[in-house]
Parts: sequence; structure tokens; C-alpha cells
Amino acid sequence: MGCIVLKILALNESEITPEIDGQIKEGLCRSFPWYEAVFSVTRSWHGVFPVISIVGLSDDESRVIAHSGIIQRKIFVNGIIGLSIFGIQNVFIHPDFRGRGLLRPLMDQIIRVAVRGEYDCGLLFCVPELEKVYSAHKWERIPETKIALVNEKGEEGLVPEINIAMFYPLKISDFPVGVINLQGNDW
Repeated sequence: MGCIVLKILALNESEITPEIDGQIKEGLCRSFPWYEAVFSVTRSWHGVFPVISIVGLSDDESRVIAHSGIIQRKIFVNGIIGLSIFGIQNVFIHPDFRGRGLLRPLMDQIIRVAVRGEYDCGLLFCVPELEKVYSAHKWERIPETKIALVNEKGEEGLVPEINIAMFYPLKISDFPVGVINLQGNDW
């Protein structure tokens, strides 16, 4: 019954063809219809583009059915602790292919790519309802903290409180306690 993804690609931004770009945007629009005005135009979130896109293709390799962008950033905690992190953004399984076990191979590929990147840890933002999904893939919730950002207009602000932050341990096993400064916008 399930769809077998024959190929999961890790593509640098320069390797994204117009066809793949369009299919990722279509999948984002279908997965997040409330953001269709954004994703019909761009794959970035708040102006932050991934450095690598993890793309899952259908059996016949004709459709993008799964995706995650990987961003890289140097962040600070309490203004002094610098961490090299990978972040994941715009994660989706195309609605036509959900419930078929595709998130596991997608997440496995994300971590394989991240391990090669020499990062201290991973960082993501999601709604609380998705905590269980990411926890199943070894992401850990960061206790409530302030997360400072600089938006696309150059204005300082905070990540909206409707989101939670989670981290993936790599070189560090515990995320430092304190105010997190993203050194840019969220993703």
C-alpha cells in the first residue's frame, strides 16, 4: 500500500532546477495552504533560503513528495555562547503521500547531511502539536526561553510564542539555558 521513495536527494541550492523548485513550492502550498501567497512565489521562509534541500521523489521519480530545507547559522545563547547550528525549515510530506512512513527516511537523510556539516546541534521551530512528531526522531524540546531574531526589515523581535523550539544533539548533548539570539530571522 505504501509508496516507496526510491531516491532521496540532498541538493545544494545551485542544483535546484526550475522543475524541482516548482514542485517543492507546489508541495509547500498543498501542505501549508494558509501560506500559499508566500510559497507560490518562494521556497524561503522569512527570506531565509536553505543551503541544502532534502528532496524525496516518488517511485517513478516524477514528483517531489517530501522536502526539508537545511539552513546553517551561528547563534548565541546569553550573548556569549556561540553555536554552529543547522536548522530545518519547510518540512513536508505531500498530502497525497502522507501516512506511508516517509518522514523517517527524510529525517534520517537530514541527520546524515547534518553530521557531515560539523554542527554543534540542530534547531527547529514548530507548533506544540508537532513536538511528538519530532521527538520520535530524537529532537528535544528546549524549555521555554526567549528567542531573539532580526526580521526581514531589520527590526529586532522575538520568535512568536505560538512556536516551540527543539534541538537535535550532535556535539552538545544539552542545549544551554538562556536567551537565544538567532543572528537573523527565524526559518
